[in-house]
Amino acid sequence: MDENESLEMEREDLGRYADLFSFDAVKPVRLSLHLIVKRHLPPEAKDWSHEEILEALQKVTHIRLDRENISEIDGLELLEKKVTNLYLQHNQIKCIENLECLTNLRFLTLSGNQIEVVEGLKHLQHLFFLDLSLNLIKDFDIDEFPQSLIILNLKGNPCTSHPDHRGRIIQDLPKLKQLDEVEVTSEEKLEAGFKTEEDEDDDDEEDEEEDKPEDKKEKAGSKNIEQLTNSTLVRSQNRVELDLREHLKHSQELDLIREKYNIPSSRTNRTPRTEKALK
Repeated sequence: MDENESLEMEREDLGRYADLFSFDAVKPVRLSLHLIVKRHLPPEAKDWSHEEILEALQKVTHIRLDRENISEIDGLELLEKKVTNLYLQHNQIKCIENLECLTNLRFLTLSGNQIEVVEGLKHLQHLFFLDLSLNLIKDFDIDEFPQSLIILNLKGNPCTSHPDHRGRIIQDLPKLKQLDEVEVTSEEKLEAGFKTEEDEDDDDEEDEEEDKPEDKKEKAGSKNIEQLTNSTLVRSQNRVELDLREHLKHSQELDLIREKYNIPSSRTNRTPRTEKALK
């Protein structure tokens, strides 16, 4: 056997080993109720009736289907209003679709997929956290992002190299507090045309000086109520940011955030029948 034949055999052997460990060799799957049942109900669920399985699924609020080789999003219609958190990171998803049924979705992570287009999200009006990091997004239509977003992560996408990447997002998402794991600053808000809290306070003081004496008392009461409401909202948003900041560092820390900040775990999603079966 000459040297060329020996090298050719080595290449063939290496090719066979590569096939054994190749993730591409695993057949992609469609997100389905069967997959959700497999991840969120106990093994005993295979003996449950169809009605019992549906009843149990309709009480699930956190759907965790990361690393399942999912290529298509489907089969979520029966979950409807209950689901608030959806974890689909590290799959093979290419298209954001079939999420319109999840009308109360607040937390969505699609990190580490093969998504090129931002779509199918603008109807999610309660969504405050969206992680699209480590995808293939070169550009996007800003109108496809829900106006409710507080935290958005596009880190690891080609679109982040755009010269005005942060500015064009911040100016169209008024509630945004954090972008690509970096806090949105007051300076960025000003450049985007938004008033800072200091500016709003100055405007209120000018309005008070122009008010007639008989109107001041009424406005003072309204202002106190408004300040109390705003303060409550700010505290609530701050709590949300604290709850989710650690998640942005690494997708594997999702469970840590849930435990640390009292986000309900999958155990709290189990039905009485599920708990009984697990004992």
